[in-house]
Amino acid sequence: MSRIPFALCLIALAGCEGFIASPDWVPGEAPTTPPVRPPLQQPVVPEIDVCEPARTDVGRVTLRRLNRFEYDSTVRDLLGDTTKPANAFPADDYGHGYDNQGDVLSTAPLLVEKYDAAALKLAKTALAAEYRPGFSTRLPATSMTASTGSSSGSAWNLYTNGTLTGSVTVTTAGTYTLSVRAYESAAGPERSLMSFLVDGVAQGASATVAATSAAPQTYSRQVTLTAGTHTIGAGFLNDFYLAPDDRNLFIEYVELTRPASGSPTATSRLLTCDPVAGGATCVRTILATFGRKAWRRPLVDTELNRLVSLVTLAQTEGDGVQTGLELALQAVLLSPHFLFRVEADLSTEPRALDDHELAARLSYFLWASTPDAELNTLADNGTLRAQLEPQVRRMLADARADSLSSQFAGSWLWSRGVEEASPDPVMFAAVTPSLKAAMKAQTEAFFATFYKEDRSALELLTGTDSFMTDELAAHYGVPAPGSTTLTRVQNVPENRRGLLGHGGLLTVTSQPTRTSPVKRGKWVMSQLMCMEPPPPPAEVEAFSAATTPTGTLRQQFEAHRSKPECKGCHAMMDPLGFGLENYDAVGHYRTTDTGGFAIDSSGVLFDGRRFNGPKELSETVSADPKFADCTARQVFTYALGRAPISTDECTIKNMTAAFTQNGHRLPALIAALVTSPTFTSRRGEAP
Repeated sequence: MSRIPFALCLIALAGCEGFIASPDWVPGEAPTTPPVRPPLQQPVVPEIDVCEPARTDVGRVTLRRLNRFEYDSTVRDLLGDTTKPANAFPADDYGHGYDNQGDVLSTAPLLVEKYDAAALKLAKTALAAEYRPGFSTRLPATSMTASTGSSSGSAWNLYTNGTLTGSVTVTTAGTYTLSVRAYESAAGPERSLMSFLVDGVAQGASATVAATSAAPQTYSRQVTLTAGTHTIGAGFLNDFYLAPDDRNLFIEYVELTRPASGSPTATSRLLTCDPVAGGATCVRTILATFGRKAWRRPLVDTELNRLVSLVTLAQTEGDGVQTGLELALQAVLLSPHFLFRVEADLSTEPRALDDHELAARLSYFLWASTPDAELNTLADNGTLRAQLEPQVRRMLADARADSLSSQFAGSWLWSRGVEEASPDPVMFAAVTPSLKAAMKAQTEAFFATFYKEDRSALELLTGTDSFMTDELAAHYGVPAPGSTTLTRVQNVPENRRGLLGHGGLLTVTSQPTRTSPVKRGKWVMSQLMCMEPPPPPAEVEAFSAATTPTGTLRQQFEAHRSKPECKGCHAMMDPLGFGLENYDAVGHYRTTDTGGFAIDSSGVLFDGRRFNGPKELSETVSADPKFADCTARQVFTYALGRAPISTDECTIKNMTAAFTQNGHRLPALIAALVTSPTFTSRRGEAP
């Protein structure tokens, strides 16, 4: 049977409604881990809405598939798996700047095949780590080492007191059953006595062997073994000879066994009971417990019955309960209830999300992963909605919130693209993979301080602290922190303050051989002020820098943008980009360009405000109300998995008001969103 039909069979058993195919994909990145910071302060909530509630539409988010990062984070938290299986999946597409947008997270047949392989491997690996397999080794007596006696057919005849031993290797310490199949030839007033031996030491009381050659019997003792190689066997203890009577002990084989077991331990994630000893009741408990975590809600009886039937089917076909559980767990991980964040469209009228749907929205927003035990408990009790703000504070203090740096800020601020940037290797030979990794980590660690430490987000552009390694500090020409790992540095030089002084951002907004004022200006407009310029007309000739310049790059651009069809957009973007012209294509600070011409980094914004150099540009943008509004829009888009539309303007304004009234603290902005009807509700869509 091919793998995709098998996958679809399992999906059907687990409750599949189907998949939608699309071929378009764009790659993403994995996170780094910024330091954990002090707890957050209670935010101030605006006393009144700043616009009419009647204009607010809670909206509808398209059924969202887990993206690759969310899949890896989820199986990490569910199963402890850190192998990142989603690296083998097709890359996720981007929408509105993020790869967690419901409208673009489609599912192609190739992805289903990858899901199937990953689910099978995850189920097998996770169970193998917790499920103790059975053990059985039989040593034929005639192949063992005897201190006395001789062979007698398939048995060994110990005709005087002596031992019969052999070696066996066990990989797991524990209790085993040592069994000996034996019989005697009777003589004298006693029956034969047999000892059980492990490493030459008798184990427990001896056995009285009364069986005859016509009906041999098996005698057993429980023994405790450490992992490793041991000598096991039996001994004859009471030989008797008085002609013509002769008492002998005959041994057919020695066997060491241990039944399979799934006894739970303190680290068990799957086995809440022993499925061997507990039977069907335990199997049902295991699947109900894991299914509730994986599907982010309790299972109904029909769903649980389908999963249990897979275990029963495997056992009917002669497989063990472990194989059956592997099949059932694979089905759980292949179900749309795992692969998608299911929120039902019950009607076109708005409805409050149930607490399980709300827990999933919250956890995938702040952690890019599944709800933890505390969120699940609140959801099961129906009390999560009343605890949203305390949960936000708790979750932002958790290390899993680092996904906000790697995924949210990584996409918003483009740090996810740093390691793929390709500066000219001849011109910029010092830009090594480790330097690019440090640039990326610098931005992510810096951003993390704003939700971990509850500091003003205006300092994203003006903050006097930063994070550096010795290699990155050398690249910037500043004193080294004395560490090969990322280290926080206070009071950095003026030209390295805030995001606009980060080498990673300056590199990804450049061309391979030169700076790009257009890219940099467009980045400031679109990412920090949410002012997206229109695309250039198709017939406009692209700018090409002079091979032998007779003036600065700025002068060349000014000649280019003097064309009527270019002037409008370039008049808005270029001054912002030239405000960063003191930084070369990889972020070195300079006062003259590659042609030796003095750099002019002054500018006039589209509304007439003037600035001179990166510092004044950063201060100007951070003080602009559009920066606070844009930050709210970026958070909204990432959290909801869709871009705001006109009916979301009330929500955006309320978020921005809370953000501003609380000193531009990100936790206050986040709390304002997650407590809003837009986050806690949804509506269906008319057919």
